[in-house]
Amino acid sequence: MLTTYIRFFLNYAGNRAWLSLGLAILLGLTQGIGLVMILPFLHIIGVATSNGSGGYAQWIFDLMQKVGVQPSFFSVLCIYFAIVSLHAIVVRFREILNADLVQGFTQYLRNKLYAVFCHADWLCFLKTPDADIIYVLTADLSRVGLATQQVFQLIGSIVIVVIHLIVSMIISVPMTLSAMACGGVFLVALRPFNRKAARFGTSLRNSMGDMYTAVTEHIGGMKVAKSYNLEQQYKKHFRSVTDSITTQMISFTKINTATRLSYQVGAAVAICVFLTVGVKIIKMPSLDLIVIVFLFARILPGFSGLQQYVQRIINAMPSFKAVLDMEIRFKEAREPIPPINLTALTLGTQIEFNNVSFRYDKGNAEFTLKDINLVIPANSMTAVAGPSGAGKSTIADLILGLLTPEQGCISIDEKVLDADLLHSWRLSVGYVPQETFLFHESIRDNLLRACPESTEADMWRCLAMAAADKFVSNLPKGIHTIVGDRGVRLSGGERQRIALARALLRNPSLLLLDEATSSLDVENERQIQRALQQIHGLLTIVVIAHRLSTIQGADHVVVLDSGRVVEQGPWQEIRRLRKID
Repeated sequence: MLTTYIRFFLNYAGNRAWLSLGLAILLGLTQGIGLVMILPFLHIIGVATSNGSGGYAQWIFDLMQKVGVQPSFFSVLCIYFAIVSLHAIVVRFREILNADLVQGFTQYLRNKLYAVFCHADWLCFLKTPDADIIYVLTADLSRVGLATQQVFQLIGSIVIVVIHLIVSMIISVPMTLSAMACGGVFLVALRPFNRKAARFGTSLRNSMGDMYTAVTEHIGGMKVAKSYNLEQQYKKHFRSVTDSITTQMISFTKINTATRLSYQVGAAVAICVFLTVGVKIIKMPSLDLIVIVFLFARILPGFSGLQQYVQRIINAMPSFKAVLDMEIRFKEAREPIPPINLTALTLGTQIEFNNVSFRYDKGNAEFTLKDINLVIPANSMTAVAGPSGAGKSTIADLILGLLTPEQGCISIDEKVLDADLLHSWRLSVGYVPQETFLFHESIRDNLLRACPESTEADMWRCLAMAAADKFVSNLPKGIHTIVGDRGVRLSGGERQRIALARALLRNPSLLLLDEATSSLDVENERQIQRALQQIHGLLTIVVIAHRLSTIQGADHVVVLDSGRVVEQGPWQEIRRLRKID
């Protein structure tokens, strides 16, 4: 998964990734040069030097003279100052570049995922929990961004360690090789910590996902929780989820600190050994020994940094995998992209279901709908009724083209509703669901969501058709009144009438109401029925209803039960057969 992640990043970053790497190398060089300039500086101020560093200092003096710079206290200081200043400038430029790459890569993945999310079919949405989608788009992608930051820090640390090793090799090859051997031993010995980091990364992601699910479900069910006095159960469940997250975070911290502790103790032992060997066996010059110990004191902890960066990157890989898995799932369920110049259809004769069967899970032997044959005539009102679970909403989703029949077909004016016809047909439909969704905007803005080019006159006309113009005009700010989150500042009946006006603003050939009055009181239901009577005959209306008594104005009634059509015909005939008063 790590190689897949790196490939994705390089494809996104392109030449900017190599620019960042070049800047990291430049930073390492400037830092290394700044360090080695200590030797000629100490030589100039009279610190005794003999072999090794003294010869190296003389080499720097010769190089300075060749480029026309006279070695002196101030010239060495000026060179050192210039190098440090260049280093600081490059640091700033690289940090800005890296921040742009990190945030840009995260945004790229998020937008890419959201794009396929928007074009996935409805069945994929039904099978994917909301909390999973939200978690991947937010927390998982944030962790991927943090991992990208760690990658840049890892690269920078590798360059710094390499430069320090080169500088130390100039002073003493045997001692440097010993330091490299120690660092290699540490990396190999502590590899099991990487595997633990990967395991904890998966566990932590699962625990965080459980928290998102709990929050989503608890907020959605808070009204029921309060009415049943379930607050204590909610708190207990949430506490258990957060306890798991805390445990995982502490466990990962233990891994990181154990790695750092091992390196620090090991580095201290190694430096003690180096000092003993340098003083008692090799008998290195004091200045050389001081400088190389200083370098080793930075090199060995550098190996610790490399290990911890790798652990953090590996820890975030389950989140990157979750992003890729969700993208693949949405891509596999991708609907055809609508053409740019899309035109609405005009329903001329009828909508026909021809031996339509459908089931949500193909592994289930039972069909939600089985062998449905029905005709919905144009410019009439057709009602689909039946008990809960009969398949009424599935019929509505099939009419909208949100679902595709497993068997049989649906035709619009004798043309099969397929991928070529799908988006033009949806543009011809006005849909009012049972659970009305209004945006936290004004009534005007909510209406414009359906048809952005509409005039205010068009909006008032549709509000009148939906029997909503009077109550809207009586609001303090009229059509500019903010409705609140999901329309909470309006009553249920008012929200439904706004939703009906919004659907009518599309000037649809078909108006589909999916149990739009099931949760309304008698008076508000009558308001909607009166609104439907005003437009009866002007367009095709399909009303999905639970109660037969609410669809008396329908021209044609289809009765479903257990996924099959059990009766259909004019309202009066259905009324006689069902003995409805």
